Amino acid sequence: MGRRAAQNWKCPNCGRAFAKNNQWHSCEVHTVEDHFRGKPPVLKKTFDRLVARLGELGPLRVDAVKSTIHFFASKFCFGGVYVRKDHVRLSFLCEDAIQDTRIVRTLRVGPRRVGHRVKLTSPSDVNERLMSWLRKSYKLQS
Repeated sequence: MGRRAAQNWKCPNCGRAFAKNNQWHSCEVHTVEDHFRGKPPVLKKTFDRLVARLGELGPLRVDAVKSTIHFFASKFCFGGVYVRKDHVRLSFLCEDAIQDTRIVRTLRVGPRRVGHRVKLTSPSDVNERLMSWLRKSYKLQS
């Protein structure tokens, strides 16, 4: 289920790309490394594994902002992570709620969109089960 092609507006100040012209945003510039500063190295390894696996799904843009790191398929965000003290909190969208013990929270965000949250504590958490969910999320937003 793809979406219509959208405009690709680039902010002249910070250079970030958006689906809508003149979309509101903060022009603060942050890096992935900013999010992992002072955190256990295993969390960065977990994130790196996640990004490597997401790259297998197709074109991927990783966009670090002040509080989160977003993942984009084409021009649309399909998920993101918040780096916490002892885990990486992954959020992503799917059409339906996933019933699984790894899902720590769900939130219906539209008639055909459910947000999901998973805690990742090690690279081994980025397994085939997780990737099957992320594949659906990627396809939904591409």
